[in-house]
Amino acid sequence: MNPLFVRSTLAIVSLLATLTMAACSKPPIPEASPQAATPAVPAADTGIAWREGDVQDAFAEASESGKPILLYWGAAWCPPCNRLKATLFKDPDFIARTRQFVAVHLDGDSEGAQAWGERFGVKGYPTIIVLRPDRSEITRLAGDSDTARLADVLRVAATRTTTSAQLLERALHTPGQLSADDWTLLGEYGWSVDANRLVKADDTASVLTQLSKAAPQPRLQRRFALLVLATQHRAPGAAVDTATRASQRALLQSVLADPAEVRTNRGVLSYDGARLVQAAATDARERDTLSQALSQALDKVYADTSLPISDRLATVYAQIQLAQLGQGDTGTPSKQAVPVPVAVREKVQQRVRWADQAAKTDYERQSTLSTAAYLLSEAGDRAGAEQLLLAELKRSKTPYYYMPELADLAEARGDDQGAVNWLKQAYESAEGPATRVQWGVLYVDGLIRLKPDDTAAIESAAGQVIGELASQPGGYHQRTRQRFDTLGKSLQTWSQAHGGSAVLERLRRKMHTSCDSQDRERCAGWLG
Repeated sequence: MNPLFVRSTLAIVSLLATLTMAACSKPPIPEASPQAATPAVPAADTGIAWREGDVQDAFAEASESGKPILLYWGAAWCPPCNRLKATLFKDPDFIARTRQFVAVHLDGDSEGAQAWGERFGVKGYPTIIVLRPDRSEITRLAGDSDTARLADVLRVAATRTTTSAQLLERALHTPGQLSADDWTLLGEYGWSVDANRLVKADDTASVLTQLSKAAPQPRLQRRFALLVLATQHRAPGAAVDTATRASQRALLQSVLADPAEVRTNRGVLSYDGARLVQAAATDARERDTLSQALSQALDKVYADTSLPISDRLATVYAQIQLAQLGQGDTGTPSKQAVPVPVAVREKVQQRVRWADQAAKTDYERQSTLSTAAYLLSEAGDRAGAEQLLLAELKRSKTPYYYMPELADLAEARGDDQGAVNWLKQAYESAEGPATRVQWGVLYVDGLIRLKPDDTAAIESAAGQVIGELASQPGGYHQRTRQRFDTLGKSLQTWSQAHGGSAVLERLRRKMHTSCDSQDRERCAGWLG
């Protein structure tokens, strides 16, 4: 799966599974809802007063004023970032809350942004972090919750003196001492963007289990428990005792029975719903019953006109996966999945048509169209996905974002040269230093995979990507460094099969030349 498709799913890990779902009804296309009346906002307060990349001065102001820092890390092409711009960052209540903070926007392509991202342990776009003036962390958010809940988090965080680590420690050992506001912070914490800062990845399920038992409200208990279930990765055919399945089934049924809980947990239900059903059901009849309940619950989310277009559209992903459940009864992903039923494919096509018509602004379209194309592809309509993306190239301000997806579709139909051409065009037209490295690595990876004997092209492209570092003083950090790690591994694997040791040595020397003096020590081990 193309990494760009993965990012379009709001940073929630979509896990592929296979089972047959009962017949789906085809709901009508929702009417375009009139714009809700927006409360009057003074002219000076019509937007968030972001400091653009000015982190050092922001902390200096925070120290003088006593205000906490509100740090937003994003990118122009990132669909979930554009979702925030289309919704949360335009919400008057949220904007008003930000006045209690020193607000900083870090575009991942701005100078020094990758170094700051590494310093704060940013995992992906978008991430929102609230920090004290001493740079300790109060909380971090993935940004995919309702605007009202996120505004409430800012209300609590604005006057908070405890760090997220201190709060979690209390929750795990003396939960009775936590206030309702404390649980607000924990309940909305961005576990998907934690990046091992608060909890190590291997410990996440255990910590969430403890929180689910300690939380004072049943809804919050179920929210944590649902996250636990979504993070579990059982081996194919692994035995699960009856009591555990019964508990998981009761959890899922309770959540699906409450529309408010479905709305709160819509991301997990949309992208991990099929896995949740598979984990909770003991036989085919139970799977069908739970599949129907999940589909009906998500249909109501889709019909909720108060939600962002991208959130509503994403609900159909679960139904694609539910339609493929049970093929072979393994409960594991299969890239050779049996095509989804016609009724499900038509449902996906109908919802994509609606989303394409409903998304009017640049922000709405950038947050929605990649997901729409991915859904069409997953439902078996690759031609429709390609047509949608080709049309969007003419409208988008960041058309290069969609080109690797077009490369994926070209490769899927056997057009290897077409795929390489799209990857090359994406790299050549990408804007921003970190973005160019990221798209350049995609291009080189494509050459290695599809044209492995074209040594000259591979060396030339890899050399171009290395050359990007010359325009990034101190830029060998975070995503850029991660992409070079990926590139290095790909080149080493390719070299072993194609006698590329001389190429690797030349690229290693070019890296040493291109890397800025302050990054040279970091770069020295590349391809080592």
